Amino acid sequence: MKKTILTLAILIMVSLNATSQSIDYNKIILPKGISDISYEEKLVQIAWNNHPSNDEVKKSVALAKYDLKIGKLDWLDAFKASANLNEFNIDPSSDIANRSLFFPRYNFSLSLPLGQLFTDPMVTKKNHIKVEMAESRVNNVKIQLRKEVLSAYNNYLMFEEIYKIQSIALEDSEMNHSIIEESFKQGEETYDKYSASNTQISQRKISRLQAFNDMQNAKLVLESLIGIPLEDVM
Repeated sequence: MKKTILTLAILIMVSLNATSQSIDYNKIILPKGISDISYEEKLVQIAWNNHPSNDEVKKSVALAKYDLKIGKLDWLDAFKASANLNEFNIDPSSDIANRSLFFPRYNFSLSLPLGQLFTDPMVTKKNHIKVEMAESRVNNVKIQLRKEVLSAYNNYLMFEEIYKIQSIALEDSEMNHSIIEESFKQGEETYDKYSASNTQISQRKISRLQAFNDMQNAKLVLESLIGIPLEDVM
């Protein structure tokens, strides 16, 4: 019984610890200035900084923060100041009877609608939520971008490896064909075997050409995400 209770307690603690973990979005896409990173992380970082579609979500955060700052300063509109210019404060020597006392040089007023006392905090809260929503969109784009870049890079590596395999297979077929061709010339091999060897080379060439095409297309997809030629990634 005690062992069962202990096991349940451990499971509850592990579950609570797992649910309390949050994503560090600075690890989804590493910030600029970090140089000692893997090639894959470099690709993700370049894609985030270069691709124009990311600018919109980045700027949406900046706009939301500006709205928040502006909303916090709206209460200043309740204060009004004005200046009263007349002959007496322009030329004090002409005010023989001290009539300027009835014409103050500066006027200050405060007009604060009661509704503003309630709406201002609500507007500020609303703008805070807008900032959080904009930041959430940025974080979502980061996750999706990382997935797309790494997936495109994995596809490129796969097709590059397939191309290498097909190239080796073609070389082996050509080497084998040269042996069969020599034997055929000596009358030691049949025409059917010689012809089959020739056909195999043609098939290998087509397979390598297809592999090369797949590799190049995968490279183009990756480059469309990072915005620069793959060869320029240092």
